[in-house]
Amino acid sequence: MFKLSPVHVQRIRVKLLCISVLSALGILTGSVPHLSLDSANWIGTYSASAQSITPEEMDNYARSILAIEQQRSQASQEVQTILNYVPAIDCRNADAVNQLDREVKAIVVNYCESSKNLVTSNGLTIQRFNEITEIVKTNPQSEQQLRAALTRLQ
Repeated sequence: MFKLSPVHVQRIRVKLLCISVLSALGILTGSVPHLSLDSANWIGTYSASAQSITPEEMDNYARSILAIEQQRSQASQEVQTILNYVPAIDCRNADAVNQLDREVKAIVVNYCESSKNLVTSNGLTIQRFNEITEIVKTNPQSEQQLRAALTRLQ
């Protein structure tokens, strides 16, 4: 039987959390064009204008993504229960959101708005959040700083 040490399990959890959360948040806040509540795909051209992230910003960013991940997971489960699948959704596409079943639409709208509010309540603008998302996605050192911040906060 193959058994992973607690350290390896923690590393895997942090990596999976980073991928899942960054994907959902980038999509949600406009740095990528599509939101899938269960997607880990990055598609987009948002370019970061600032390449440095202060330790305070990284902690605020990590707090935001941890809080949003909880909501993303809950929203995905609720939508899955209703539809038996989780559709790809773009929070900025009001026409697509309006075409959803009333119950699913309420879940999606709540998720999108709550996520934006969580970002700003953690001291970041949506623009800065998107910049940090792009930096972390493309800069291995920043990704490592995010992993460290997530580990500290968990």
